[in-house]
Amino acid sequence: MFPKGWDKTYCLRHVAKEGYSEIHFFGDKTDAGGNDHEIYVSDMTIGHRVTGPQDTVKQLTALFL
Repeated sequence: MFPKGWDKTYCLRHVAKEGYSEIHFFGDKTDAGGNDHEIYVSDMTIGHRVTGPQDTVKQLTALFL
């Protein structure tokens, strides 16, 4: 839960200060109106659509191992 008007992109203002060269976001509700949409399409992230935890692990493995 979070206040009205906030979405998951709120955290980016804090993470961005750390100077990461890439921020990957994995979400399942990435379509317009979904609770992951704003951070998924943000210019500050590389968005990945997933279908669930197993798909997330599969995509993480393919990207980073």
